[in-house]
Order: sequence, then C-alpha cells, then structure tokens
Amino acid sequence: MDFSPTDEQRIALDSFRRFLEAEIAPAIAAFDDTFIPKDHMRELLGRLLPFGMGNGLVEEAQGGLGLDPLSVGLLFEELARVSPDLAIVVLIQMEAGLLLAAGSESIRANYLAPLLSGEKFACIGISEPEAGSNIAQIRCRARRDGSGFLLSGEKQWISSGHYSDFCICVARDEEAPGDGIGLFIVDREAGYESINIPKMALNRQSTAQLHFDNASVAVENVLVPPDEGLKTLMTLLAGSRPLVGLLAVGVARAAFNHAVDYAKTREQHGKVIARHQLVQARIANMAVKIDASRLLLYRALDLAGRGERSDLESSMAKYFATEAACEVTRHALAIHGGNGVAREFPVEELYRVAPILAVTEGTPEMQQLIIGRSLLGESAF
Repeated sequence: MDFSPTDEQRIALDSFRRFLEAEIAPAIAAFDDTFIPKDHMRELLGRLLPFGMGNGLVEEAQGGLGLDPLSVGLLFEELARVSPDLAIVVLIQMEAGLLLAAGSESIRANYLAPLLSGEKFACIGISEPEAGSNIAQIRCRARRDGSGFLLSGEKQWISSGHYSDFCICVARDEEAPGDGIGLFIVDREAGYESINIPKMALNRQSTAQLHFDNASVAVENVLVPPDEGLKTLMTLLAGSRPLVGLLAVGVARAAFNHAVDYAKTREQHGKVIARHQLVQARIANMAVKIDASRLLLYRALDLAGRGERSDLESSMAKYFATEAACEVTRHALAIHGGNGVAREFPVEELYRVAPILAVTEGTPEMQQLIIGRSLLGESAF
C-alpha cells in the first residue's frame, strides 16, 4: 500500500498549511483556552469550508465536496496540529453530515444543507452520565406522542453541544421491538438546554450536558427508526475513529515540533541539549510513534474510501494513535524541563489535551475489547 500524497493532495496540503498559519493560528491564539462564542466559531468554520473541513465527506450531489476519506484525513491532521479545538467542531459537523446525508429529502433540505453551508451547528447526543461507551444501556427515552415522539433524558460530554442548533439524539423507544434505539433530530427550540462542562483543556470549543424535557420530534425528523439505530452508530464510529486518531496525531506533531525547536536552542552543560544522547532518544521515540500512528490511520481511511469494513483497523489505529499522543506530549514536556509546565510554552497545553482524546469516541479499554472481539470472535461486553 502506498500512502504517499498525490500531486493534487500535496497542492491542497500546502495551500491549507499556509492558510492555517496565516489566518487560523492567530485567530485561535486570541483565546487562551477560553470559550469561543458561537458567532465567532461560525465565522471560523465558514473559512474552513472551502478546504472540505466540515463538508468534505458528503457527496457533491448532496452539497458536499465529495472528497475521499484519506484526503480529508490529511487536511484534518493539519487542522488538528494548529487547533485541536477547531478540529473537534469540524469533526462533529462531518459526522453529522454523514448521518443526515442518509436521511429523507426533507431532512437533507432542512438540516443537511444549512449544516454544509456552515449556517447551522449540529451535535450528536450519544453519551450519558450512566451510559458512556456502552450505547446499549442508554436511558434517554423516546415516547410516542401522536404521529411523533417526546424525548426526555440527559446527555453528557457532547461536543458542540452548546453551539448546536439541533441534536441528533440517540434515544430508546421502549414500545419498539428489539433494543428500540433510534436516532431523532431535535431542534433546540423543541425543548433541550445545554450547559458547558469546564475541562482540563479544549475549552475553546463546547463540550456540554444536554437536558431533554419532553422535547418534541415530528415523525419526519426520525432519522433512523427505533431498533435500527445501534447498527448505524457502530458504522459511524468505525468511520470516525481514524479522524479522532488523526486529531491526536496533529497534537503529537505540534508537541514534537516544539520539542525539536527547543532542543536545538536550549543549552545545558556547554552545549545545546539536542546533542545529549537521552534527548535524542526521546526525539527518536516520538518520531517513531507519530509515523506508526499515521500509517495505521491512513490504512483505516484507505479501507473506508474503498467501501470496505474497517472496524478492527479503525479501533487499532485510534487506540495506538491516542495512546502515542499521550506519550509524545509527555516526552515533549520532559525535553522542556521546568519550562514544560509554564503556560507560556505550548507543550503545557498539548500535554493536557492528549489524554482527553484518548477517551473520546471510545476509551482505550473499549478499543481493546473491540479489537479482542474481532480477533477472537467472542464478546466480552
């Protein structure tokens, strides 16, 4: 397999890197890990759309750019290197776009079109206080009311939750056959509220709790009927986990670059620390982990682009890459010595970001269980 960028991909990457450094990096730096208001985030998202960040995976016939997953991944990695906060917002828009693209004509007109144009923000309500990685145990209820549904419950750790104009909510209809899990599009005006959750990092974007109190959902806004939602979610997560992994790679690359620059200029014992053997060992370890992560992730995206199942490969790649990012940022902080914990040095924030990505869209332990189930044919959960 050859994952070398094509000439077209190289041109797109070069253009995107210049754009990010000139326009996005200064705009993000103005917010010191503080919340970016919705209108400002919408403006930033709008500037990214021409590069396929938010609309790249949806087919051109449906209003997207129709890029292949690997091309989107290459661009997304660069965005994550400059701003993991903004990359998370883009990731949610892309995930929601893929779900909406499979919906009815009215859903595509009322929700997909304004999402792809950057007019509306979406969020996806999966995790709950008592049901994180175990989707089958969700407690949010969808109760039939006439021809539609009323949703009640709570969601937690919802990316873009406070920005969202609508939520693709995972809920259970207890009157439906099977597990009763479906996906319902809930407009904010229909009755849900959001509260931002302060975190150790990634506070420029929204991670929120959502509260649904008999939120009304018209029958035409049932995106996936009850008892068919779990399969849809598993497919979505298998496709998005490589992007979470590339988000982690972007963070790791940023930390690596800062560590290399610092090692070349910082002097100890009469020479720059880049000439110390143990510093070189750390740099070598970081480079290997980053490169190995990218190859695993590119393979998963390549499989997705060819329409092949990639559950095992996606979980392996996401697991390895996010764990590697934690290790790389730790090495970067150590190379900086005492300066590594100072707020004025970027590695301090990157060190706080990496562990959050490890638990995003499935903890390392959940990825291990998925990998084990795929290899052994036996489920441990």
